[in-house]
Amino acid sequence: MQKLTIRFSIISIVTLLLFSCKSYQIQDAVKKEKTITEFKNPYFSNQATDYVYKANIEIYGNKLGGIFIAKKINDTLHRVVFTTEFGNKLLDFEMSENNFKVNYILDDLNRKIIINTLKDDFRLLLKANHQIDAVFEKEPFVIYKSIDNKRFNYFFESKKENKLMKLVNTSKTKEKVTFEFSSKNGIFAENIKITHQNIKLKIELFQIIN
Repeated sequence: MQKLTIRFSIISIVTLLLFSCKSYQIQDAVKKEKTITEFKNPYFSNQATDYVYKANIEIYGNKLGGIFIAKKINDTLHRVVFTTEFGNKLLDFEMSENNFKVNYILDDLNRKIIINTLKDDFRLLLKANHQIDAVFEKEPFVIYKSIDNKRFNYFFESKKENKLMKLVNTSKTKEKVTFEFSSKNGIFAENIKITHQNIKLKIELFQIIN
């Protein structure tokens, strides 16, 4: 009886490990022939445009509201500024794919985990060009997979309108961050929602129309 119990325990542990280490897959997605080598995120790519949004940020139970401004400085560099609605600066970042600079951050936000998380979120939001590793299809989307260091990005583009609707950042096994986009013309995203799965952080951006 004891041997049977031990054997059952071993089988249960092995089964649990196999399922917990299962590679991340999009349910019901069908792999397709890769016809392109690069996916271009159209949002935040125009150097002549100031991207201005009303921002709501929820982080570990704290809520911040203000104005989010993103500006493409050159082919590789973006500047991101977050202020209160009265114009008081909360943070000011400059970033490219390989460089990152904090021009200013409010003392209450000046925590390594917060800075690194926002850096990764904004860098992925603003990065335009992504090398494609694989292509999938799941109605109503074509899904482009890109390798991002030790993580993976899945770009969900609507088949009907060719608009980027969603971006999912994953580890090898599970979703980490989801970006959801609403866009009328496929070039400018009027509404953006960033949701983290493993930490209590959500960012919502709403276009400010002059």
